[in-house]
Amino acid sequence: MVSQREVQGNTAESAGFDWELSGLQADVARKVLALIGSGKWQLQERISDAALSRELNVSRSPVRYVLNLLTEYGLVAHVAGKGYHLTRMPAEGELIDQLIPESENTNLYNDLMTARAMGVIGTEVSETELVEQFKATRGAVRRALMRFSAEGLAERLPGHGWRFTESLDNERAVQESYTFRLVVECGALMQPDYAPQEDQLQALLRQQQAILDLPVGQLSKDAWFHANATFHEAIVSWANNRFFTQSVRWQNSLRRMTEYADFGKLSEKRLHDACHDHMAILRAIQDGDINFAAALLRRHISRSSRDDL
Repeated sequence: MVSQREVQGNTAESAGFDWELSGLQADVARKVLALIGSGKWQLQERISDAALSRELNVSRSPVRYVLNLLTEYGLVAHVAGKGYHLTRMPAEGELIDQLIPESENTNLYNDLMTARAMGVIGTEVSETELVEQFKATRGAVRRALMRFSAEGLAERLPGHGWRFTESLDNERAVQESYTFRLVVECGALMQPDYAPQEDQLQALLRQQQAILDLPVGQLSKDAWFHANATFHEAIVSWANNRFFTQSVRWQNSLRRMTEYADFGKLSEKRLHDACHDHMAILRAIQDGDINFAAALLRRHISRSSRDDL
């Protein structure tokens, strides 16, 4: 008799070799798998390709390609007229790296992110310098820098030069960021037309619980950053003020560099404390106790600020 593990392995193997992924498609696939692993959807819950494309800031085409790919793995099913839905969670040991290997673009992007966060590369760089330093092709370097640009983390200079935008690469910048977030995020909760979305709130609770249930060694920095950033953006977005939401997205972009670089230093206790904080804030919002939720959020951000000193 063939075991379920062998069936899953054979399916993954055939899908992995029969489907050719572009760099963008591979990046989208890894993000979608991270979302599945972090509990964004329950079993049999519908996965909206339109909502997912907006969340990942890509067109529907790569999202649909990836969802079709995941049907080959048996993680997702598609029903004509009803769309996609989640059919199973990744099995234990069925890690993202085994399903979708890192693309060259993603590897270089992550290497640049870490190097910039650690100050290994300066504010202004040339493509030639990065080609030599990272032993990559000019095309790969340019694609990675264009991704930084799309995320508001770099801007192109005349010729082949690039300037990274201000990042949280020193203690003062980090503390100013936390102060800004205290004003914006806690202030957003106190807006008179604050209106949480119940389905989104429940998805966030599941996502945080899934991280708590996951062995810390299996939690990827992509999954952690996305869950953390999504939580903060969501609770602010319920204030229905585009400028609050844009401010949080900007802060998330600034935080990405340092949080990717520091992920390996985070203890299990700190990760779990953050998840418990997030869930307590969400439950207070769900109960309609916004003042208590704002107080919990203030404590959460202030504690993170002290931990980063």
